[in-house]
Amino acid sequence: MIDRAQSATIGVAILLAITVVSVAALTVTVGSVVEENASGAEARSAASAMADALDAERSGPHEERFTLNEGRLRAVDRSVRVLQGTDPATEYAVGGLAYAAGDRRVRYVAGTIVHDTGNGVRTHAAPPVSVRDRTLFVSVPRLGADAVAVDGTATVALRTNVTHRRRHLSGGGFGLAVETRTPGVWERRFEALGATTVRRSFDDDGVPSVVARFPEVRDVYVFVHDLRLEVGR
Repeated sequence: MIDRAQSATIGVAILLAITVVSVAALTVTVGSVVEENASGAEARSAASAMADALDAERSGPHEERFTLNEGRLRAVDRSVRVLQGTDPATEYAVGGLAYAAGDRRVRYVAGTIVHDTGNGVRTHAAPPVSVRDRTLFVSVPRLGADAVAVDGTATVALRTNVTHRRRHLSGGGFGLAVETRTPGVWERRFEALGATTVRRSFDDDGVPSVVARFPEVRDVYVFVHDLRLEVGR
């Protein structure tokens, strides 16, 4: 009888220990999921605010508020080049905007917005490039922003004054090169349009350009949207 009582007591103790460990593991898992979901929601919110502020389809002046709960918002140097053969036929200093807070990243370059919470890059706004009837259509938003960096908890104003112009190129042997920290997003888009892609550095600044070749294209229309971005309080 004593042995049975001891066995029962030991059994209950083991069950209690297993329960405590299971609850602790569940708490950690739930906490991680909640934190991950919160990070994802914050990154999506920042990407949406950036998309609203940098809408290249509007014309004239516009202002949008952008809230940093933490982290840093800064302007970066980026370029888009239209190639004919191996050389650039035209080059645009488009600039870019990058927001980073912990493991969360939101980047805007040439109309494309991606966000990353440490579990992979997600596209919020796809690259504005299309092909139809052997014609390549490229939308090129140019920020035109001065070097700027805002740190910490703050709300800033993103002011734009948008104008538009168009350029037409014809012939053949066209390519498009986009300088970006998220080359995979552009490669997938280009390849879906039937292009071949390679990565190349044009200025040795450590940021690669995705170069897409469109052998069937005979005409290119470049729609340039000058945003004249200003970041202020």
